[in-house]
Amino acid sequence: MRRALLTYLLVSPISLLGQDTTRHGWPVTPVFSTHPITGVFSEFRNTLTSDHFHNGADVPKPDGSPVYPVYDGIVTAIGTVPQQGNNAYVRVQYTVSGLTKSDAYVHINPNPFLVVSDPVFAYSTVLGNILPGLGHVHFTNGYVGSEMNAIRPEGGFTPYIDNYPPRILSVHFFVDETNIEFQSNRISGSVDIRVHIAETNAADSSGISGSTTNNGTYIAGYKVYSSDTSTVVYEPPSSGVRYRFDRKPNDSYVHRVFADGSDLSTHIYTITNGDGADYINATRIVNPNSWNTGALPVGNYVVMVFAQDTRSLADTEYVAVEVTRQDLVPPAPPLLRSVVQDSVDRFTISWYPNTEADLRGYRLYFTLNGVTWILKESESALPAGRTSISYNVTSGTIFFRLAAVDSAAPANVSSFSDVYGVRINNNLPRTLIVDGFDRTEGSGSYHLPAHPFAMAQGQSIPVNFGFSTCSNEAVIEGHVWLQNFEAVLWVLGDESTNDQTFDTNEQALVKTYLQNGGKLFVSGSEIAWHLDRPSGPTQSDRDFLHEYLKASYVGDDANEYTVNGTGSSIFAGLSFRYGVVAEGSPYDEDYPDYIAPTNGSSTILHYGTVGNPVYAGVAFNGLFPNGTQPGAVVYIGFPFETITTRPNRDSLMQRVYQFFDFPTDVDEGVSQFLPEQFELLQNYPNPFNPNTAIEFRVPSRELVRLKVYDLLGREVVTLVNEVREPGKYRERFDAASLSSGVYVYRLEAGSISLTKKMLLIK
Repeated sequence: MRRALLTYLLVSPISLLGQDTTRHGWPVTPVFSTHPITGVFSEFRNTLTSDHFHNGADVPKPDGSPVYPVYDGIVTAIGTVPQQGNNAYVRVQYTVSGLTKSDAYVHINPNPFLVVSDPVFAYSTVLGNILPGLGHVHFTNGYVGSEMNAIRPEGGFTPYIDNYPPRILSVHFFVDETNIEFQSNRISGSVDIRVHIAETNAADSSGISGSTTNNGTYIAGYKVYSSDTSTVVYEPPSSGVRYRFDRKPNDSYVHRVFADGSDLSTHIYTITNGDGADYINATRIVNPNSWNTGALPVGNYVVMVFAQDTRSLADTEYVAVEVTRQDLVPPAPPLLRSVVQDSVDRFTISWYPNTEADLRGYRLYFTLNGVTWILKESESALPAGRTSISYNVTSGTIFFRLAAVDSAAPANVSSFSDVYGVRINNNLPRTLIVDGFDRTEGSGSYHLPAHPFAMAQGQSIPVNFGFSTCSNEAVIEGHVWLQNFEAVLWVLGDESTNDQTFDTNEQALVKTYLQNGGKLFVSGSEIAWHLDRPSGPTQSDRDFLHEYLKASYVGDDANEYTVNGTGSSIFAGLSFRYGVVAEGSPYDEDYPDYIAPTNGSSTILHYGTVGNPVYAGVAFNGLFPNGTQPGAVVYIGFPFETITTRPNRDSLMQRVYQFFDFPTDVDEGVSQFLPEQFELLQNYPNPFNPNTAIEFRVPSRELVRLKVYDLLGREVVTLVNEVREPGKYRERFDAASLSSGVYVYRLEAGSISLTKKMLLIK
């Protein structure tokens, strides 16, 4: 429930202890009139090699506009365009009100007549001009490491007018230091409170806006009230103010302030961390912390969350919670290791063990269509300590996900694992899907704890090809060998520098695979950025991208969401959209790399129109460095799973397999292995006790029913009731609970009905 916007100000005045009150005009004209702010102090940033706090204020102005100092001073440093690129700057030192201070003016082409130690004069000397494509000057108020908020309430830019408050969009409660969310606001133990605070302006009064629409969140905090809100029962240090951004915390604490899910336009604050705003401003340290609900009696309470900007505009949200001593904490989501075909008619699902002391076991679910999930095994069949299970099948495609269950009463169930799958087909080259996408922290585009992206690739693999799935860790550990597969599809989604697209171990394994004739398809939005951006990568990273993925990095954001196939390649005629949630993508892709072919590769995909020299994909066939057999690679600079519509994904994947020189038409590759008619074979063994196998064959995609009856025509069990693709199938029948005698089994598919008898002898 929401209260009046100024509630917090009425109940708790804000301390401005130690704030610098010096005032100055603006670095762009008109220098003594208010300007908008398009990037605020201490908001979340992920635009450099590591996530960080924004250390200044962005003042918009057209490219080429002159930039002026806000005080008379001396130039102490100049970063030129060749040295600093878009971050070129001029730094000016000055003394005001007895304080020696230093400001930086960034994203400008420095005045060529300025040199270090030159005097400059406020609002008169031109320090430089805003660089092309930047559209703003980044103003940093203070020395490096001691920056101040340039739009603080009692100082900085003057005048500054902003009439639009921050808006609290959501409040959620999590187990401390985890992504495990308490359900129905019933909480226990140590709790993290995460608050999504957006910004509003005249054009967007809904509160759902980007981070560049006003002066942002200056203050955030919380208090705990009695259930009738008449009494404060818990008030954290600094009168409940957790953050007050007069000074910037050290960048190493950015993920203690901002929770998973934060990015440039989404700010989610963990307001239970730190030791209060006064301590953070004094030390720039944000310690891990939480709300200890165990210090309160069991019962109902109200949590008041508040947010305020630098113009004293505020919002509050009151959330009713129930504190309990009951175990409400589910286990962590299990981590699948692999789903791999390990013999002609068998596959094995394996996972990494959960470590919770109260773990009871796991629940395994499967799907045949990617939509309907069915429980296959419960925790009684998969108790704690078990990490694999095998099944016998002769053909078919199936996907799995796993949940963990604890021993509480009622049991707590984890969220699901990623989705891995297998297709049994022993007649054509097999594929391995490697899931290398681990990035779910705030700096990425995708923020959920698990994903189905391997399934998206598996569904699009031509139907006549079998496949298995594993995590990239399983490859590194040697649990799964790339060399056992004729093709490898490496899923990287929106992975980047923090989790690494290809680390040194993975690079070595991929090199060996390609040198020995392997066929590799790689998709992801930050691969070239990670391996080949101007600063950060090692030479071995660059060599891997150039020599083995056969591409070079050109830019970090193609800013284009239409892709077309190159006319001279087998990818000609492809045209699709990707990376837009409103159009069906699983997430908005914000940084699709654009790349260039290198070392013998060819362009296969363009961003935008055909012929546009902003390239989205490259491909190569031939020998790799130190190779012994010709291999192949197809690499695209955006995530495959974000391609909108299944037919478009299927079309691209089919072209990839054609490029790999694999037969992709059923008639060419597997027609001689597919059934020509419906068949129901005699069960084996027969007679049996108590298990037998029933084999049947399906020549076309049909709804198939396989049922067992007794001699009186009563149905005993339904073994199959689902749509099956063309192929050969074998189902196991367990008659342990039945009496000896003759039973009938019947196959129904379309207009076909086939029946046979079997004998159970105990």
